[in-house]
Amino acid sequence: MWIFVNFLFLYGACEAKYLGLKSPLPYVLRKNAPKLASYGMNFAYGGTGVFDTLVPAPNMTTQIDFLQNLVKESVYTKTDLESSLSLVSVAGNDYFTYLAEGGSNEGLPTFIARVVKQIAVNLKRIRDMGVGKVAVGALQPLGCLPGLTAQNSFQHCNGTYNDFVNLHNTLLRQAVAELNSESNDSGAFIVLDLYGSFTKVLNHKGGFTDLFSSHSSLAFF
Repeated sequence: MWIFVNFLFLYGACEAKYLGLKSPLPYVLRKNAPKLASYGMNFAYGGTGVFDTLVPAPNMTTQIDFLQNLVKESVYTKTDLESSLSLVSVAGNDYFTYLAEGGSNEGLPTFIARVVKQIAVNLKRIRDMGVGKVAVGALQPLGCLPGLTAQNSFQHCNGTYNDFVNLHNTLLRQAVAELNSESNDSGAFIVLDLYGSFTKVLNHKGGFTDLFSSHSSLAFF
């Protein structure tokens, strides 16, 4: 069974495609198709983050609460969780919210550390509920999104913001390594290298054109 969080997913949209999987039943539709719950559930809400964002929807902590409530209601059993993979996706909405609310580049590293620390808390919480494997996606190169490449007429990525992304990913890998070292299963937590996947396409664009503009099919991945 799959669980998808935030970008909690007992698995989620882009990451599900990345793994060659279909996105499971959305949590908000669980009562419409209860039989599909046995195949997993998608707790994600678009635009949300680890903390509250500009989108008025449940953050990651609340999404995990939803999963915990389903366990209490016996929708999912201990056996279900043990054979499940939870995919946690963090798309960068916390950072866009931070900047939109007047946060500075100088203060961003401190905020990044705070976000990653909370991600680690959330990953451990999911694992402690009994989920067999917990995967988390590294951030993609946000500096290559059209909203930022527009500043240079869509010619190249914004290196400053990709540096911040690399800091996030480095701290995330360190946090996951620590979680694995504390676990009785050294492979319980996994980081998916979305940054590397995107970078590979950007460096070997194949049939893509205008990679850094909003017209590129890559921009809508």
